[in-house]
Amino acid sequence: MILLTGATGYVGAALCAPLEQRGLSLRLLARAEDTISGAPYGERMHWDMSSGDDLPEGVFDGVSSVIHCAGLAHREADERASQRINVEATSDLARSALEAGVSHFIYVSSLNVVPAEALSPLHSADHYPEPQERYAASKWRAEQRLCQVFAERHSLLTVVRPGLVYDIELTANLKTVNNALRWWPLCLPSVGHRSMVARGDLVALLISCALGTSGAPAGEDTLVATDGVIYDAERISRALSQGMKWGVMPQWLCRLAGRVLDWKKGSEAGTHWRSLSANHWTGDAPVATGWQPYVTLESRAASRRGRSS
Repeated sequence: MILLTGATGYVGAALCAPLEQRGLSLRLLARAEDTISGAPYGERMHWDMSSGDDLPEGVFDGVSSVIHCAGLAHREADERASQRINVEATSDLARSALEAGVSHFIYVSSLNVVPAEALSPLHSADHYPEPQERYAASKWRAEQRLCQVFAERHSLLTVVRPGLVYDIELTANLKTVNNALRWWPLCLPSVGHRSMVARGDLVALLISCALGTSGAPAGEDTLVATDGVIYDAERISRALSQGMKWGVMPQWLCRLAGRVLDWKKGSEAGTHWRSLSANHWTGDAPVATGWQPYVTLESRAASRRGRSS
């Protein structure tokens, strides 16, 4: 049996049906107020990661693997909430899983743990400086806690670091960019470099990890999930707009538009520009054994265009 946390989230929700389609027994761990859309997948138990409460009795009965997707991803979340949910609750879950005899713990982290200038994205978190962005910093600390929990234990820890996750239906920053491109005639400037991965490809990797058919490169316990493409803001906007733009926006105008968004959303001045122009790790990461990404942002756009035609 597989215990899945975060089954109402962007990645976790996409895992439920494929796991059951493979005939795997599934137990979902979520907050009591969360509703899981679609068919009634697996067993359900309730646990609020922010509460500090004990895990429900019997949550690990019959469980061989945990896929831990749950966490606080909001940039606006305060430091205390990020620490409690993403670090403390994660290590509590892992420690309890070990004590219950769970053999494999799969942790969905973030590629933002890795600095842009790093030579390899596969080092342990303590090899890198603490990220400045709050969400990435909480993932960085959680990875270190998990390494401590699993040190000299026979159970397997796999850390998966995905790039920015996208799908046919966009969310978060990509959705904001896509909405802006609907009325703006220019592409964004060529700033910021980042790696991304399609949600379906990430789901396939996590399932393969749980089944034992995918693994980290030799000598590593960390996986990097990207589609192999290096994206900047211009490439992203061309893919989302399917090339239907007149030119490229100058940086000064993009900064000004970002300030307007900051004002409208009540963000600190410069927040949107820093998010757009920030460089994240990109490069040729060793591909997990038994896994290959199939989708890019461009092919996603072509697929969407084909559906609408």
